[in-house]
Amino acid sequence: MQAFLNKSFAPLLNPNENLLDQVKSSIILKKGVSYFDWGASGLASALVEKRVKSLLPYYANAHSVASKHAILMGMLLKECQEKLKRSLNLSANHCVLSAGYGASSAIKKFQEILGVCIPSKTKKNLEPYLKDMALKRVIVGPYEHHSNEISWREGLCEVVRIPLNEHGLLDLEILEQILKKSPNSLVSVSAASNVTGILTPLKEVSSLCKKYKADLALDLANFSAHANPKDCEYQTGFYAPHKLLGGIGGCGLLGIAKDLIDTQIPPSFSAGGVIKYANCTRHEFIDELPLREEFGTPGLLQFYRSALAYQLRDECGLDFIHKKENNLLRVLMHGLKDLPAINIYGNLTASRVGVVAFNIGGISPYDLARVLSYEYAIETRAGCSCAGPYGHDLLNLNAQKSSDFNAKPGWLRVSLHFTHSINDIDYLLDSLKKAVRKLR
Repeated sequence: MQAFLNKSFAPLLNPNENLLDQVKSSIILKKGVSYFDWGASGLASALVEKRVKSLLPYYANAHSVASKHAILMGMLLKECQEKLKRSLNLSANHCVLSAGYGASSAIKKFQEILGVCIPSKTKKNLEPYLKDMALKRVIVGPYEHHSNEISWREGLCEVVRIPLNEHGLLDLEILEQILKKSPNSLVSVSAASNVTGILTPLKEVSSLCKKYKADLALDLANFSAHANPKDCEYQTGFYAPHKLLGGIGGCGLLGIAKDLIDTQIPPSFSAGGVIKYANCTRHEFIDELPLREEFGTPGLLQFYRSALAYQLRDECGLDFIHKKENNLLRVLMHGLKDLPAINIYGNLTASRVGVVAFNIGGISPYDLARVLSYEYAIETRAGCSCAGPYGHDLLNLNAQKSSDFNAKPGWLRVSLHFTHSINDIDYLLDSLKKAVRKLR
């Protein structure tokens, strides 16, 4: 059985062949299409698909200790758990829970464990009793995806948003002021903006949280394809494997410190897989984590895909990815500045991952994305990137005055991947210039 596990997680890349060539040739994408929408989703990799396909003849539901295939799948689940903990550089005190499809599901799972997530109907029914309730304070950052801000607003908690400072970056001084007034809070911030790519100063945020005994949760959806947090002590991470090459069809991941899960109360959902024993009147739950919070039939293939996507990332090497993407980003930013009437959002000197959002004067970002896609086979993304509050800051929109919900803020977003070449960037820039001329 160990041989089965070794084969399931054997290296995806051949060390005797060019690494980048192997990865690029594995990308499953229609011929002739240039993909610059990695911030929304990654693409499939033939390397991962081949490995998943090889598993299918052994597939079974894992919840059995008698049948051979079920035992194999149970072992595979545990191995995925350990592989992911190592890939994500989580401590022995952490466990990894599968959750839906992306980081949004991981956030919801975390809120359920904390007791913050509540159905809207239930919240409405309890409104008379909530007014005098002491609610947990949750501090969110200025760059947040809706999932890491609006979901907290609708939960059983009090939400405070850290503003941007005069440089357009997370205001650490305001964060400290908030923490002084509300120690023991929860700070939940994105490690990298999915709009501008700007990085949160995780070392400084972590230090402040430790100083004021606050727990730190990181939205790593737009970050973990590029890096793991460094010099940062955090209790919870939200991951979106579908944003990695090979990760589409993977599950959302919640990396959580075990001591945040109260095992003295029932699990967040009482269903098959978490029950130790039940009769007609009584029942007991299993104690073991993470199994206690993994109810129902395991999403084994989703979990396996997620583990393989991070394995592929790691085999490429985080240092290699960082250097390659930084070079591509410099070329892109230099070329974008030559476009007339362009407004690139965010602090342009700040450290960032390879995500850029911009508008070009007099041209709708939706029209621009449409022309790029249909006439030049370039996939980008127009819209607010599910980050409306940050969008209001970037576009200098007053929240009180922007009451027309049919006129949402928007931009064109381009997101890079280490498999892009300089020629890919040149083609994008040239096509942008042509598209602008067409639309003007």
